[in-house]
Amino acid sequence: MVRDGVPRTGVGRTRAYLGRCRVEDVWRCRERFGGVTLQGMVGLRIARALDRAGELHGVDLDPAVYRNRPVPAATAQLTLPGLDCAPFDWVAAQAELGLPVVRTAGARIRVGRVDELRAELARSYPVAVSVVLALDAGWLGRRHIDALEEALRAADRDVSLLFAAAYNPLDTVVKIESFRRLLRWAAGAHRDIELLRTDLTALPAVIEGATVAAIGFSTSTRHLGIPFGPRQREAFNRRRRSPLVFVPRLLHWQRANVLGALAAWDGAGVTYCECPVCARAGHDLLRFDTIPAELEHEVRDHDEHALAMVIDQIMAATDPAAELKFRRTNAVQRGRSIAAALDVGLDSPPAWLDGWN
Repeated sequence: MVRDGVPRTGVGRTRAYLGRCRVEDVWRCRERFGGVTLQGMVGLRIARALDRAGELHGVDLDPAVYRNRPVPAATAQLTLPGLDCAPFDWVAAQAELGLPVVRTAGARIRVGRVDELRAELARSYPVAVSVVLALDAGWLGRRHIDALEEALRAADRDVSLLFAAAYNPLDTVVKIESFRRLLRWAAGAHRDIELLRTDLTALPAVIEGATVAAIGFSTSTRHLGIPFGPRQREAFNRRRRSPLVFVPRLLHWQRANVLGALAAWDGAGVTYCECPVCARAGHDLLRFDTIPAELEHEVRDHDEHALAMVIDQIMAATDPAAELKFRRTNAVQRGRSIAAALDVGLDSPPAWLDGWN
């Protein structure tokens, strides 16, 4: 964790990952998290505005070109004859700003397409870069992890990883262990490895060697989504009827409309939150149960404060890994106790809570 440019521990740094945002959001999240990763062209415009104001410290950029859809052939044919439109030079734009890390534009690489992976890793640039790899989560399966690790070893470059999945890309113990293999590769090769667009998986990632892990504040910035199937789409539509609220004692997000049902359960004080936002409202997350419109902004404020509080407490511990393991164990036990006692539609704990051992 870094605050005002000063490392607080010997492990990597967590940051806030922001999609659509304003300059004010950058100031706020930088103060709370020590750093911000901005996204795409909107992020670049904000970075340039901050640079003009002398306020660019603690900011870097994910070009996020992997999000762009291919240009339809019919549209491409509309280009005027003889007019050559060069692609935007993201590397030069970041280098001109003097950002602490220059990331490549990156491309979406489907699982198993080893030639595309190698080609992306082999591109040359005029400055030192971190190669952005937007990979289908299937690369972390048993069938493809050897090829992925082999390509990284052969290229011997700094990389910024993000994984695409319908929900959570690290949703099995196998995928978690595969990702940890990549962390071990980076440590052994003395290479920087970053995890962009993630959730609290950022904590074990930086503790085990990731240089940077950037946490998103919405489902669209925590992971790179892929199209849903019909059954997944139905479940998604049910879930989105209520906003997500970060629950510190479960170490993940829950739908606001299940929080009220937890009032009948008197074990472990799961809905208790000590962040500054909740301290002004009785320390209880139950107020978010119905989410009147005037509380929607407060949910985001709570999420930022509560996440920053949990991260600071864990990273400031004498042994961050042991502190995180203790909290993970408690979070899983609380979730299981609630599930056994109440039928409240509680979201299952993410796999990393119980599977990162």
